Amino acid sequence: MPRPKPNPVWLAALLVVAASSACGQETPGAKEQEAKLIGVLKSEAPQKEKADACRQLARLGTQDAVPALAALLGDEKLAHMARYGLETIPSPAVDDALREALGRLKGLPLVGVIISLGVRRDEKAVEPLAKLLGDADADVAQAAARALGSIGTPAAAKVLDGALANVPAANQVAFCEGFLRCAEALAAKDQRADAQAIYDRLRTVKPAPHQVRTGALRGAVLMRQAAGIPLLLEALRGEDYVLVEAAARTAMEFPGVELTKALADELPKLPADKQTLLMLTLAQRKDGAAEPALSALTKGGEKPVRLAAIRALGMLGSAGAMPVLLGLLGDAERDVAQAAQDALAGVSGPEADAAVAAMLTQPDVKTRLLAIEMLGQRRTAGAVPGLLKAAEDADEGVRVASIKVLGEMAGAADLQALVNLLLKAKSPAELQAAEGAVSALCSRQAKPVPGKVVIRKAVYGGLPDGPQADVTQKVEEMVKAGSLTIDATNENFGDPANGVQKKLCVEYSVEGRTESKTVNEGESVLISAVTATATPQAFVDALCAALAQAPTGPKIALLRALRGTGSPKALESARAAAAGADAQLKEAAMSILCDWPTTAALPDVTDLAKSSTDPKVKILALRGLIRLTGQLDAPPEKKLAALKEAMAQVERNEEKKLGLAALSTIPTPEALALVMPHLSNAAVKEEAALAAVAIGEKIVQGNAAKVAEAMEQVVPATANRDTSRRAKALLERAKKGR
Repeated sequence: MPRPKPNPVWLAALLVVAASSACGQETPGAKEQEAKLIGVLKSEAPQKEKADACRQLARLGTQDAVPALAALLGDEKLAHMARYGLETIPSPAVDDALREALGRLKGLPLVGVIISLGVRRDEKAVEPLAKLLGDADADVAQAAARALGSIGTPAAAKVLDGALANVPAANQVAFCEGFLRCAEALAAKDQRADAQAIYDRLRTVKPAPHQVRTGALRGAVLMRQAAGIPLLLEALRGEDYVLVEAAARTAMEFPGVELTKALADELPKLPADKQTLLMLTLAQRKDGAAEPALSALTKGGEKPVRLAAIRALGMLGSAGAMPVLLGLLGDAERDVAQAAQDALAGVSGPEADAAVAAMLTQPDVKTRLLAIEMLGQRRTAGAVPGLLKAAEDADEGVRVASIKVLGEMAGAADLQALVNLLLKAKSPAELQAAEGAVSALCSRQAKPVPGKVVIRKAVYGGLPDGPQADVTQKVEEMVKAGSLTIDATNENFGDPANGVQKKLCVEYSVEGRTESKTVNEGESVLISAVTATATPQAFVDALCAALAQAPTGPKIALLRALRGTGSPKALESARAAAAGADAQLKEAAMSILCDWPTTAALPDVTDLAKSSTDPKVKILALRGLIRLTGQLDAPPEKKLAALKEAMAQVERNEEKKLGLAALSTIPTPEALALVMPHLSNAAVKEEAALAAVAIGEKIVQGNAAKVAEAMEQVVPATANRDTSRRAKALLERAKKGR
């Protein structure tokens, strides 16, 4: 049979209502719209359109819609949507219609009507529903029990109480669930005595499913309030572990120090498995009254119990736990000592911080090292002065550990103190740690330079082909505000592709060098160019000033730290050191120049590449020359000329690979021509093939013949599947464009 065509009138009515509902506003013709929807229900419209009409009537239907919706309650295909429409209409006519349907329906339609009566909590339905508790259809009987529970009146509870004695085993869970619902409804109305009676009645049901036993225990305890504590303790002592766990969960909801003390008194009397459970419960109650009992269990007995007690103390987080946990740090059992250390991280507050800081003054080296580690983990405010003092400790390990943590925690005001530590370093390890701390502080204090980073395009959504939004302006604002880490989240950019795993693509340039980065939702685009940020000039001045008084080792460390700033003044210091008489300093300075992050060092690197007789320096210079040339903000022809000159000096395959990578960014036929001869070198042919494809993809339009000729050589040369796929596709494009 052909499917009937939708009636345009019906569709128009549905669309109008849908639009008005989506806007959250009632339209002036609401009654007319309701009438049209009622007409759809009474017509020969297709099932889908009638279902849509029911859905819309759930939003704007009145008692006028009740007869039309009620007429569908016996239709197995539409009964569900009819009830959906009826349940939200605030009219007694709905309840009358649902009760009337009880006497004429069977099977699933009847079950659905029963459920709706429960949803609407129709107190007049108690008597007719009571008659259905003994129905031969188990689905009907169970639905009636649950509906009576949802109605939740004393009359409904009385009916269910009377039915429990003879309920068939198949229906027991549903009847008990209905009875529990009654208790919850009565408790919500503060009819605690009636609710308690139901919970106690359910506790006598034998045998009872575990969800009934646990629900009844919980309710019986909570309804009794303080008088329920003995009942909870009785369950904890029992052999029914389902009730033991239920008692522990119930204790989470039970406020007051009285219960905490009762549980703490019970704790040492229980076997190990119950002790572990109860300790977790006490910890999560966050009541300091449990601390003495938990502390006692950390000091002896079975190791699993000790470990659980230590973890519980950490979770409890009370200041009184600190001395206990600190005392366990030196325990002979390694697991116990480690557990205490981990637990200490969970204890917060000024008293806990002070206790950890005080460990820095202990005579035992291990204790001082542990204190340093914990201060770093806790990021303790005000810990820097103590760490600076520890950085002058008699023990080298303590000094190095302190300096490393200072690198993570020191602020701008601490720069000179870190520089002084670098200047006074007594060992290579200490010097390395101080250099790292100074560099880390400079990096943290660096700020984006306005205009250095240009956001060319930013897109967020179902990339590449799904719904997406242009978020260029938003990313520009984030960068201007000082952020070079852009999180790909709906919080930042909204949700242009609901239900789809989104991506963020940001194309940006730093001093003319363009990059594009794409990350998945939840990840971050990191604009990680040193030239995009500037270290405060005061920091650069302080480091340069320290160079004058530093011996050779610290001087080299300071130069490396200055390299990270990329500042003009830092470059001048490196140049001066490279031209000086100190051979060790000179060699280090030349290496630093070759690794300089900005193109300002390009003349120095070019000169070193041409003039240096030291093979090591020459290799570093060639590498730096290739890298910095790729960063030049210059026309492609100028960059190509510089790279060509650099490549002419290259002898090792390692530098050839770097040069090919740099050439791949220059979109000119000349760059492609410079790449092609390297296909014959087995050691670099894959890099050459990839560079040729990258260039060809950019210049194929207008240079089809040259690109085709190049790809005909690339395809047989490469063994890389992805490169081969791209080369073949590019060859086809080039052939079509000839």
